[in-house]
Parts: sequence; structure tokens; C-alpha cells
Amino acid sequence: MNKIFKYLRDIGRLEPFEIKNSSFTFCLASPSTYIYVMFMLYYNPGLIIPYHGQEVFTALFMLVGLVPYVKSKFLNEIYGWIVFWTLIIFQYYLTYTTALNNFSLDYLLVTYVFIFGSVLLLSNRLLVILFSASQLIHLSYRVYYSDLDRMSESAILVSMSTIFIFSFLVMNGLIRYRKKLESVNADLEDRIQQRTLDLENRAKELLRKNKDLEEFAYVVSHDLKRPLRNIYTLTDWLTEDESHNLNKDTNRSLRLIKEQVTQMDLLVEGILNYSLQMDTDQVAKIVDAQTLVERIITVNSRENVKIKLEDKLPKVKFNESQLLQVFQNLIQNAIKHNDKEEVEIHINYELIDDVHQFSIRDNGPGIEEKYFNKIFELFQKLQVETEVDSVGIGLALVKKIIERNGGEIFVESEIGKGTTFFFTIQN
Repeated sequence: MNKIFKYLRDIGRLEPFEIKNSSFTFCLASPSTYIYVMFMLYYNPGLIIPYHGQEVFTALFMLVGLVPYVKSKFLNEIYGWIVFWTLIIFQYYLTYTTALNNFSLDYLLVTYVFIFGSVLLLSNRLLVILFSASQLIHLSYRVYYSDLDRMSESAILVSMSTIFIFSFLVMNGLIRYRKKLESVNADLEDRIQQRTLDLENRAKELLRKNKDLEEFAYVVSHDLKRPLRNIYTLTDWLTEDESHNLNKDTNRSLRLIKEQVTQMDLLVEGILNYSLQMDTDQVAKIVDAQTLVERIITVNSRENVKIKLEDKLPKVKFNESQLLQVFQNLIQNAIKHNDKEEVEIHINYELIDDVHQFSIRDNGPGIEEKYFNKIFELFQKLQVETEVDSVGIGLALVKKIIERNGGEIFVESEIGKGTTFFFTIQN
């Protein structure tokens, strides 16, 4: 019994857009039916309208049209059957009334239009067949027992049969197309669900790996840097305390160890900055870039290092610690890799198309164009001397900060004359 009920419910089931279209059609048909009958009676007062059909079906069509607005799940599930039986009842009444009026042209036109339109409202082949067959049988019965001549009878039945055939072919094609579309949509939905599930699993895996990396970074921060500091302190004590009477070779070896420990400490610190300082939850606020850069200039200026702020810098919405790292790394990079006795650094600003553009220009050795991309990669350096206090992380960190905040960074350079780094911040 449940299987039969489910089968019948599936036959009458309509898609949401079909329910909406059917509801709109019946709401529109309600006043249209009444107005059309009034016009027919005005031009042909002798027409017979049994049982106050214009009022009854005007109310019925409006009632059926408003059913979906009740928001009842059960009514929506059987709405296809409600539409079907409403059309069957009206079809029976219309054919009966047409026969009463001796198959008047007024009613025949309404009958033809109604039959074609009704078939288009039905979404199931079985319902289309039931409706078409019942209408054809009923009409044939009324024609057979009418007073029409053979020619008129044949014309009505042939025209009605033609309408049935073509409407059924059209509807059959639409149903087949809809079934195929439903199959494609179902397959696409399965693929989307599978892809979504895969993405969720990958996201969980990435989250787990990120947590592992973060834990590793903290371990590096606490467990690796401590012995490095101990080694540095011990070698510093051995080299600085003259009481140890170390020979030159030993002293040179200890100083080399100190340099390597310093380099290792810089590497660890750089990795920590690169991996931990990019938390997207860091708060962005209004930062006075002028004040921030002036502090950096004060810290980095020396007798042979001249840093000039060419333009008044604006207030920008950014994470203050990240903006500090950007300017600090670019300015220190210009100082560390400068080959001139007098280091000159110029900081400029320009507002371009509602975007803040900053530039830091130096008078250093310059960079060949083929290395423009390489310098922004992690652990990439164009100089390998150990006395240069760098491990190739600074520019990679700057690029990461700028791009994660919706900006971009690029470089212009001329060999022997210097390099200019440009970066943008959204206004």
C-alpha cells in the first residue's frame, strides 16, 4: 500500500518552478475565464452557461492558484494531482457546455485553447495520456449524440485529434528533455557533493598540517634557539676573556663559530617570522605610516647612512607590526647590500587610482632583471658572503605580507646606480 501511495505521489510531484508556474497560470486564468464568458454573453446572449460556471470556475481556479501559498508540504507534494483533477473537471464541464450550445464556435475555440494549454501544465506522461484520452472519449461521445451533420462531426473530431497529437508530441519532448536535464543535474549534484567532500577533507588535512607546523615552529623557537644562545655565550666568553690565553687559530675558530651561530639564529628567527607572523586574524587598524617610518629612520640612520623621507606619508589601514616589518626589511636590505661608502635611501609616496604606492630607492649595486623574481623567493640571496647579515628571508616575508593584504610588490633597478622597491596598499 505504501509503495502504491509513493508511486501515485511521485506521478503528481512537481518541481518548485513548476508549482510556481502552475499557480501563476491558475491565478491568471481565474479573472480571464470570467471576463471571457462575459464577452461571449455580451455578443451572444443566447449562449447557455449551466450551473453558474463562470462564477464557480473563477473561484475554483483562484483557489487552486493560491494553494502553494498555504506553505503546506503535503499540498505541495500532491499539487500535480490537484492541477490534474481541476483540469479534468473543467474539461468535462467545457465539453458538456459546448455540446449544450450545439458546438458553438465561441466554445470550440475555448475548448481547443484549453486542451493545448492543459497538456502543457501536466508534467507526467501518464497524466497527459489520461487527460487526452478522457477528453477525446468525452468529446467523441458528445459529438456522436449531437445533431451535427457528418461533415461537422468529422471536422471537430479531426481538429481535436490533431490538437491532441501535436500537444502530446510537444509535451512528450519537453518531458523527455526535462528527465534528461534532471539526470544531468543529479549527476552534477553528486559530483559537486563529492568535490565538496574532497575539499572539506583537504581543508581538514591542511588545518592539521598547519597546526603541526605551528607547533614545530614553537618548538624551534624555544628548544633550538636556547642552545644556540648558550653556544654563542660560551664562545663569546672564551674569545673576549684574555685570561684564557687562546692562540690565534683557536680564537679565529671560535669567532667563526660565533658567526655561524649568529647566522643560524637569524635563519631560525626568519623562519619563525615567515611562518608565524602571517596570522590572518591579526587586527588591522589605522596606522600613521609617517610616524612609523620616522622611528625606523631614527634606528637605522648612521654617519654613512642617509635615509630621506621625500613625501608626507598617509595613514593607512594595516596591521602595524606587519607594516613595520615591510619598511624595516626593505630599508635594512638597502643598507646591508649597498656597496657605496655613503649609503643613500629615498622613501617616496604616491596615491594612484585610490591605491597607496610606496617606494624605497637606494644607490646600491643594482640587480639584474633576470633576478627580479628570484630575490622574492624564500632563502634566495644574490650575495653569499657570511659577513652579510642576511639569510634570504626578508624580501620573501615582505612579499608575503603585501600580497596577503591585497597589495603587490615589484622592483626596478639599474646596474651600478641602485634599486627601487615599490609596494602598494589598498586605500
